Amino acid sequence: MQDLLRSVSESYEHFSSGQKKVGDLFFREPIFLAFSSALEVGRRVNVSESTVIRWTQKLGYKGYAEFQQVVQRKLAEDRLEQSEQEARPPNADQSFLENLFDAEIASIVKLKQSMKEDVLLQAVDLISSANRIYVTSDFFDYGLAHWFAGWLDMTVGSTEMIFPSDRHYYSQLAKLEPGDILIAFVFPRYTKMVVETVQSAKDRGAGVVLLTDSSKSPAVNFADISLTVDVSTNLNIDSYTAVHALLTSVMRFVYVKEHAKVKENLARLEAVYNDKNVFY
Repeated sequence: MQDLLRSVSESYEHFSSGQKKVGDLFFREPIFLAFSSALEVGRRVNVSESTVIRWTQKLGYKGYAEFQQVVQRKLAEDRLEQSEQEARPPNADQSFLENLFDAEIASIVKLKQSMKEDVLLQAVDLISSANRIYVTSDFFDYGLAHWFAGWLDMTVGSTEMIFPSDRHYYSQLAKLEPGDILIAFVFPRYTKMVVETVQSAKDRGAGVVLLTDSSKSPAVNFADISLTVDVSTNLNIDSYTAVHALLTSVMRFVYVKEHAKVKENLARLEAVYNDKNVFY
């Protein structure tokens, strides 16, 4: 993040008065620019959306979305580097709970070292361009898959779970076609039914984004893109902390890439919440 701050600082004297306001906000609150639209940033410092976009272009980016992705990545790298420095190997001086938390931090650090950003962005591109999105999983991963499918449907729309025990399963399979994608959670213990679902989607011409634990997963051969996350631990309970972190990263990239659509869909949902007086 320091190199990005230094780049903005070195370019500061060449900014217009409005662009300097954006630069000042970036120095104070980089996280605000990382997860807010150009319009929201402009409103925050009383400049136009186009001023914010031109500011990022003056820094050498194609536009605001590209700059925002870089800021998000830099912030994540800084956070994980800090976690690496703070993490300690298991020892008798720590409580059992502290050692467990260190193990979870280590799982995210391992994901950071193994996950290639270009592969993740390819998955995001497939999600963004899909006509319809289906999400499936083993029954061990159903809760996580259901949560992710719900977020996708809420933000980009046209998303539903496809699960062999559901009475709509075969009619959903019949609808799969080129232009659709299947996002499959396939972690141990692998079930035959989820692998068969992935194969059926592939056979029908749909794209397949696979989340799995290993290149030896039985579903890998049917995937267009595989996002691999190790979930094994030295306990009898697998850890999905890193999987959740990966999904959150996908969600943030989708939010940036499809910001207008996501914002419109969330605003529509919020209007229903308000109309029905859902929350205290």
